Amino acid sequence: MSNKYTFWELCNLYNKIEVPIIQRDYAQGRNTTDVEKLRNKFVNDYLIKSIVAAEKIELDFVYGSILTEVKEDEKQKIFIPLDGQQRLTTLFLLHFFIAIKESRLTEIKDILLRFTYETRPSAHDFCKLLLEVEAIDDISKIKAEIEDSVWFNEEWKQDPTVTGMLNMLDTLANNKVLLNAPIGLLDKLIGNKSDLVTFYFTDLDQFGLTENLYIRMNARGKMLTEFENFKSEFSKIIRYNNSLLEVVKNKIEYDWVDNLWDYRASDLFIIDSPFMAYLGFITEMLYFKDAKFRAESYESDFLDFRVLKEVYSEAENLKFLIFAFDFIRELKEYNEAILWDGETLHSILKNILSNERNPNTNELFICFLTLLYSYNKKPKENLKDYIRVVRNLIENTDDNSRREWPRLIRSLEKLISKENVYEVLLNETSGKNKLVGFKVEQRKEEIFKAKLIREFKTVKELLFKIEDNINFKGNIANILIIPFVDSEEKFKDHELESIVYDENQLKVLDLTFEGYKEISNNNFKFIWGNLLVTSFYTQTYESRLIYSVLFKKHQAILLFAKRFANSKLELPDYTKKIQREFILSLAKKFNDFSEIKQVKDQLYLYYIISERIYSQNNIKFFKNNNFNFGWLSKEPGYKSLFTQGIEGCQYFQSANPIFQIYNQQFRYNLGLNENNTLDIEIVGGNKKSNPFDLIIKWANEN
Repeated sequence: MSNKYTFWELCNLYNKIEVPIIQRDYAQGRNTTDVEKLRNKFVNDYLIKSIVAAEKIELDFVYGSILTEVKEDEKQKIFIPLDGQQRLTTLFLLHFFIAIKESRLTEIKDILLRFTYETRPSAHDFCKLLLEVEAIDDISKIKAEIEDSVWFNEEWKQDPTVTGMLNMLDTLANNKVLLNAPIGLLDKLIGNKSDLVTFYFTDLDQFGLTENLYIRMNARGKMLTEFENFKSEFSKIIRYNNSLLEVVKNKIEYDWVDNLWDYRASDLFIIDSPFMAYLGFITEMLYFKDAKFRAESYESDFLDFRVLKEVYSEAENLKFLIFAFDFIRELKEYNEAILWDGETLHSILKNILSNERNPNTNELFICFLTLLYSYNKKPKENLKDYIRVVRNLIENTDDNSRREWPRLIRSLEKLISKENVYEVLLNETSGKNKLVGFKVEQRKEEIFKAKLIREFKTVKELLFKIEDNINFKGNIANILIIPFVDSEEKFKDHELESIVYDENQLKVLDLTFEGYKEISNNNFKFIWGNLLVTSFYTQTYESRLIYSVLFKKHQAILLFAKRFANSKLELPDYTKKIQREFILSLAKKFNDFSEIKQVKDQLYLYYIISERIYSQNNIKFFKNNNFNFGWLSKEPGYKSLFTQGIEGCQYFQSANPIFQIYNQQFRYNLGLNENNTLDIEIVGGNKKSNPFDLIIKWANEN
């Protein structure tokens, strides 16, 4: 059971209050910027202000173990604080300071002597001798006077606990409100009926807990001051609902420590870091859930007490926060990959809690919407489908920046239902109502997939395995259209809303995807040269041929996959077949291949010659993994096999240049570079004198 006590009552209850060696140093007195800021908030703005104004405050829980020892034939009860050392030390120093200020230390000294750092000689001796001080000449300079005292050991300045106590006394001495408070303040703290500053005290021994669990219950370490400050301030924020306040107080000390224990730093017994990280995440998402769409500015510090007050002054948000911390237990069980890099709900949670890697927008939304879905008590068996739709929409909406978050979250919230999300989507004609903010094409795609799932019982597995392919990342519109087209041009004549599947077309879709998986190995490099004559490449006005940055789901690649799969050939045999067909089709158009003017035909012809006549693989042709082409005027040492120029090129309409391969930026001013030139256009080496004749012969023989 927990009982409410004052520091004075606790000192009277036990013969000794002994801070054990396992406890860390007195951190509330550190002279770091963060701790000074926290000390100012906790001591000056909260503790002292409340005491002087006679406003009752609670400092949450103090845990500990009770030992009994016999001294001079008398049993003595010793309280060992395992959580609360920081607050107890601060209260000890506050009682001492006020007693000195009011010249009443002798009156309470014997009781204060019961508080001790028994196992730390420096801190123990300092506390004992401190209570022997008879008077301080200038209490505003109490730290300096103590350090100048004959009893003060200079070596104590190396003890962080002693220096921390001195810094706290200095903080008290610099508080004008306390210094100017009228005499009688001590009576507010030590009177029999005084309950001005209280905390809940629990004897853990009555629960039969082990020492290991004691450590876990004290799992706050270096961040304790921040955590204590948070608890104090947060309690004030949520005190409007006493029942929820009590729930938070209880869970923050028990259940949530256990939930977060696995996410602490491996070499530390602390859970404050994951706690604050998770709190910040939940607060951020709740903030944007209720924020104005595209406001002029948004908050950025979601652990700021002003923001916490704004969010958790709403009881529903506070209930959600409690649920979210409780639900960590279940999130640990979700270890099935849901993102294309193998991330699971559990691994996303670990990323959020560890701060080792900043989760992206999709990961944050997936985790939050999982919580929101579960908080609304919707069917657990439908969660996976709901999260799948969430990730597809977020991933494939170009602008999912924070300014868009308010309406994106609210749109996804509307999809939460006791029904499966695909049933919800079927009530949408265009996704305009429930899916506002998301890319229109992706909205339509999700609705179309919902229709397929309704019409074909077995299609779900096929759709999901295509969606889960890392090259598609949930956007599969082009491959869904593939059973209905046989050329790149016909893609523009088909939209998802207008196509109607049957079982045969589902088989084509499945077969195409199997072909796609094979050609996509090694980032499509085996087939890349065979895409030179497709819309995969675009000729620009400025003497360049560039490939599509969205190549992984480009229509040309999907058609290649479909045709390859239908051919029933092995991939090397299929590429040989289409190359042969290309050469023979050129032979019907041109008596002399040197007269070809289409740049795509020229380059594909070069590629086939390099592979089939010179036995060079694609890596040799696309030098240095560069796949874009530019072209420059001829120079000595280079020769083009073509003579009539390049159609559509403003600079080389009637005379051929030399091709250069590049990656992102083509530098005309650097001139020709052999490292970037196609081997076939470099003079010398083991070149054939008649490569065009040889490639026609190869095509006819194969």
